[in-house]
Amino acid sequence: MKLIERNNCPVCSNTHFKMLFSLSYKDEKISKFLSDYYKGKMPIKLLENFEYQLVECNECKLIFQKYIPNDEFSNELYDKIISAEDSLKKKIDKKDLNSKYDNEIDLIKKIFKKKNSIKGLEFGAGWGFWASRAIERGLDVDAFELSDKRVKYMRDKGITVVEDMKKNQNEYDFIYSDQTIEHITNPHQIFESFLPNLKNGGFIMLNYPSSFNFKKELIKDYSPKKDAAHPLEHINLFNRSSLNYLISKYNLELINLKCQFNPTLKNLLKDIKNFIYFDNILIKKK
Repeated sequence: MKLIERNNCPVCSNTHFKMLFSLSYKDEKISKFLSDYYKGKMPIKLLENFEYQLVECNECKLIFQKYIPNDEFSNELYDKIISAEDSLKKKIDKKDLNSKYDNEIDLIKKIFKKKNSIKGLEFGAGWGFWASRAIERGLDVDAFELSDKRVKYMRDKGITVVEDMKKNQNEYDFIYSDQTIEHITNPHQIFESFLPNLKNGGFIMLNYPSSFNFKKELIKDYSPKKDAAHPLEHINLFNRSSLNYLISKYNLELINLKCQFNPTLKNLLKDIKNFIYFDNILIKKK
């Protein structure tokens, strides 16, 4: 297991960056966080020769981690180091999620109000809680997920899991992805897999950790933590500038989505927190 260095921006391929933050993985600030967060499963010793570095692309303004897990380490991280049981328990314990899901599902229904049937795909579906809620609300939703444990869990719940994205050409009215794109080494691969599956006039709905005020945090006495730049996991920190650059390479139209969501009185604090810490965008296939 090891980290690999990225010498090109994963969005625009530019080779000129500005260093925002650098800290050795030997430093107690980061080693303690990783040890505590992963409950002693993270092989800290194997990281000691590397730096946790955040750089900003001079061209598209993407903030990204310069050193990231290679494929072997990434598979180990998501399949073994991260506890599937703990992940499921956390999801079940988040009882307020249906409010967020319903806001998103209501918007999808509004967009396609003239259609009798709305077919969608949740990409990176995890345990399938969003897909399950969407199905309860009357949408026809499939799921795509790489984790075998999560796939089995969804299938046991009656959710249709797609195994090969290449077999569903022009099938979906929308594709939904919640907090997935920031984990992907090459974000272009997401759109290259989405577009053939999406009908003309269809929509992509993306949620991702917001970079709101993040650079200001780095000026302070910053310590790595579970945030928009979570070490080893949130390897790409998107903003509107970098996403605009990314989708400009495809036949897509970016629609401002945050204005579509209004915090509900019942869940005011939770909704405002989601509004600040997560960004939501809607992308239309022309």
